[in-house]
Amino acid sequence: MNKAKESAYYEQPRPEMLAFLPEKITRSIEFGCSTGLFSKTVKEQKGNEAWGVDMDEQAIAIAAGRLDRALAGDVFDIIGQLPENSFDCVICNDFLEHLAYPDKFLQAIKRIMTTEGSLICSLPNVRYWKNIRELLFEKDWRYRDAGILDNTHLRFFTKKSMLRLMADNGYKVELINGINPTKSLRFIIPNLLTLGIHRDMKFLQFGIRCTIPNSFHNE
Repeated sequence: MNKAKESAYYEQPRPEMLAFLPEKITRSIEFGCSTGLFSKTVKEQKGNEAWGVDMDEQAIAIAAGRLDRALAGDVFDIIGQLPENSFDCVICNDFLEHLAYPDKFLQAIKRIMTTEGSLICSLPNVRYWKNIRELLFEKDWRYRDAGILDNTHLRFFTKKSMLRLMADNGYKVELINGINPTKSLRFIIPNLLTLGIHRDMKFLQFGIRCTIPNSFHNE
């Protein structure tokens, strides 16, 4: 990956994810925060304390100048060191698909979330129309440096399996919407002709906001 492309990856502002934030945030933590640009924006809008976690030490060095705390290292090691019931917003933008065991992560972060805490995440949609076209008509499944079939993706999700992932791990989905829709007529026209039955294929990703039912905290 050349430096120009690497810089663009690190500095993605993700404004489309701001709509998924809860109304009030006191302290947030973003896993896979890269240089902390998104959490910096959240901090500016909500006035909250912002933490970030990433394995890339160069990215975290930049995030340290933007956030209140920036931690580099393995996510599970770091979660074990974080204070209990301390974060009312956990952010995972295009992060869970990089984990071998996202269920383990979703269970682990419950310990650090407050009773009213929210989980905000975006996940790539493996049913995105270009990906399905390549699979069905080009008979290919080719990994790349970025996108749905990013070389570093270990898990793949549809909207349906995203909802199941959250439900199976005890989360209540408050909001789920497609983000970054295609503008290509090669998808839009066939979708209209089929009465929108494959509407989910329009979106490159889905954004989600979840909470944990109070029953978990009362156990």
